[in-house]
Amino acid sequence: MNLRLPALLGMLCVLASCHSRNPQQPVSLGYTVTPCGDAYRFLANEVECGTMVVEETRGSGNGRTVAFPVVTVRALNHAKADPVIWLHGGPGGGAIGGLPDQLKARRNPMTEDRDWIFLDQRGAGQSVPRLDCGDIGISDAGLTDDMAVEAVQACGRRLSAEGIDLSQYNVATVVKDLRDLRAALGIRAYNLFGVSYGSRVALGVMQHDPKDLRAVVLDSPWPPEFSWIWPQPELISRVTRQVLSLCAKDAACGARHPQLESRFDLLMRQWQNRPPTSKGHQYSVDEVSAYLLDALYGDESARALPMVLEQMIAGDYSALDEYLLARNESLEGHFFAHVCKEELAFDSRTEKRGMDSKDPIIAGAARAADRMFAACEGFAVGAPDPVENQAVVSDIPTLLIAADIDAGCAAEFAQASAKSLSKSQVFTMSNMTHSVAARSPCAKRMIAAFFDQPEAKVDDSCIALDRPVFPFVL
Repeated sequence: MNLRLPALLGMLCVLASCHSRNPQQPVSLGYTVTPCGDAYRFLANEVECGTMVVEETRGSGNGRTVAFPVVTVRALNHAKADPVIWLHGGPGGGAIGGLPDQLKARRNPMTEDRDWIFLDQRGAGQSVPRLDCGDIGISDAGLTDDMAVEAVQACGRRLSAEGIDLSQYNVATVVKDLRDLRAALGIRAYNLFGVSYGSRVALGVMQHDPKDLRAVVLDSPWPPEFSWIWPQPELISRVTRQVLSLCAKDAACGARHPQLESRFDLLMRQWQNRPPTSKGHQYSVDEVSAYLLDALYGDESARALPMVLEQMIAGDYSALDEYLLARNESLEGHFFAHVCKEELAFDSRTEKRGMDSKDPIIAGAARAADRMFAACEGFAVGAPDPVENQAVVSDIPTLLIAADIDAGCAAEFAQASAKSLSKSQVFTMSNMTHSVAARSPCAKRMIAAFFDQPEAKVDDSCIALDRPVFPFVL
């Protein structure tokens, strides 16, 4: 599920031709140290940048390679021997582009006694090739118009025509990339931190290559056994109404936005029959449903949701305009290469749950979700492996942290997934949104304690004090 990261900074050229879309030149396999550049100057000698090059299709001998950037942030003092590998969300996101700003805010995400290793997964971020489709505009909720479906199909066919093997951009191949990277860096015992769809990759490592894996943290986890498509429209509606209910119970928010849920429902029903047009664009309920999912992912945008919906009711669509522009930042090709093989292959297109729902949020999101099946017709991702739709069974110590306000990676998914992880601990953080560790001091303390002693019970007493109420932006 898509974790929205800052726009790519372009500060780390992993190859001389990195600004080309999908170059293929003869390169040596393995890991090479590269200059970090000015973006990391504030870390002095405490950071190492590199490029890892692997075969696109292992054993093919066709000469096609994948290169992805790697940044290692060294421990400050007394580095423990087991580093943490950070796995970014998406699909379609990245880690390296926004990393300097993240490290300026906090030098290491959770702990300072271990090296932290960041990378862009194959096809994502600043890797080469990048599976980019241009300015199509996607959401985890799906595609909001039929023209986008045709554009995605054309993109998938173009990537294949360029020689890219789309069947090699998925969790199973990323697991092999991580194994090769660990071997190149001489890593034995290690830990994983997976956030959002990065948790899906971490679970893939636990499933396919658990050797030497010491402990795993899953933040806002997305387990493989759950359906991507049909639960989501109902989740978007449920969590939107959860936030509006919290607003109604909050004295200041409720006074400023009285009966907001019913008024917004009325607006959405009106839009179903007469969608408004502004600045040459006709807005749809499908776009609003997709906007709601992305707004609920972000903490500040979720806190500002009542204010934005009030503006929308008043005819101010500026927040929706900003969203429609910003969603182009995702790498659509990377998104569909993963989702078409690992998620939609196990969903039923004939189910069409919610398409005719009386709830306009559900109906709009269901139409957007349904379009993804047609989009996948352009992506030659190969036959799915049934194991990619099964719950992961493991005895590796695992900490699962979920947010109680999350329309993409619902807390009940984490609770259910933990049942097959015999040494798991699972916690739901109150009044928190997707990607909990990014904003919760309590979660950071729990994660640090878990990495120190993964077999010990984590002290969760700070949860009640972390965010006792949801702080709306008024």
